[in-house]
Amino acid sequence: MTGSRLRTPVPPPGAGPPPPLPVLLVVDSLDCGAAERYVADLAVALRRRGWPVHVACSVGGVRAACLAAAGVPVTVLLDEPVERRLSGRYERALKQLVADLRPAVVHAHLFASAAAAVHAVRGRPVPLVVTEHTEGPWRDRRARAVRGLVYRHADRVVALSSAIRDLLVTGYGVAPERVEVLLPTTAAPPAGGRATPDPGRPVVGLVGRLVPEQGVDVFLRAAVLVSAVVPQVRFLVVGDGPLRPDLEHRAAVLGLADAVTFTGYRSDVPHVLAGLDVLAVPSRFDGSPLAVCEAMAAGVPVVASRVGGLPDLVEDGGSGLLVRPGEAEDLARALVSLLLDPEAARRLGARGRRLAASRSHERLVDRMTQLYAGLAGAAAR
Repeated sequence: MTGSRLRTPVPPPGAGPPPPLPVLLVVDSLDCGAAERYVADLAVALRRRGWPVHVACSVGGVRAACLAAAGVPVTVLLDEPVERRLSGRYERALKQLVADLRPAVVHAHLFASAAAAVHAVRGRPVPLVVTEHTEGPWRDRRARAVRGLVYRHADRVVALSSAIRDLLVTGYGVAPERVEVLLPTTAAPPAGGRATPDPGRPVVGLVGRLVPEQGVDVFLRAAVLVSAVVPQVRFLVVGDGPLRPDLEHRAAVLGLADAVTFTGYRSDVPHVLAGLDVLAVPSRFDGSPLAVCEAMAAGVPVVASRVGGLPDLVEDGGSGLLVRPGEAEDLARALVSLLLDPEAARRLGARGRRLAASRSHERLVDRMTQLYAGLAGAAAR
């Protein structure tokens, strides 16, 4: 891939809809994570606009059903997941798929898929777009070296937050003109009305994978403090992951067994969010979680850690409150302030709804299709 192609500008917003092009979206799996949801929503939106879109992954998952319902073809390349690791089998299978499909653009997401996509397009006039969903705090020296290689070969890198963009530019040396920040948005319409069976008890929820970086342990410690002030409050932990047994045990030890409900994976997250009084996002590290966008679209105020892409999504004091990561006392204080002042919570929720409306998924897809068209046109020339 030549340097001139990397610097090719794309049409500005408002330049009119580009003609449909065959696009291959590549993601590690179609599991229940936010990145997988992002890819599935993008694929469905492209399909509805008449774009010939295909999704490739190492293994399937819960998102496969919505793609099948929308008529989006999916190719599962392996019989095991490739999360956060390199796989020669995955690279070879993806390279063959690119040769068979001959897409106009390949758009890769997550560590293993982006690395495999670099090999898959090598020697072909196929532009590569990479979306960076996270700052990748887990990466060791080798993983950072691999990611640097990916950025050097990508024609364009889409960052889901300004924090990610800054890391790409200062930490990996990516030229600023090759990075575009596109905040994520929800494709789901906001659910209306409260969904909780007992509207007399306020509900604070957390939505995400049950992994260390999500800070669910901080949420549980804060729940103890909040319950001491607002004893009627209930807590929902929506999602699944490797830490679930430990977290359920921890909740029981903290005396929260009757106050906290672990729902596991839910396919109706917008409906669940509509039933919350406050969404808590106590992440230690995070990108730009779609649950925040969905909560704001539903008019639910958000209390989130001041990390990663969360400050891009949540206006501190405007659409929610930002707190220090890892600090249960800070989180509890912010939650109590909204639970005891419903009018303030409503103001924050209303502002969040307006912000969410201004960040529509249709506009994101508009920009993405312009990006594809500009890069594909440059490659053809």
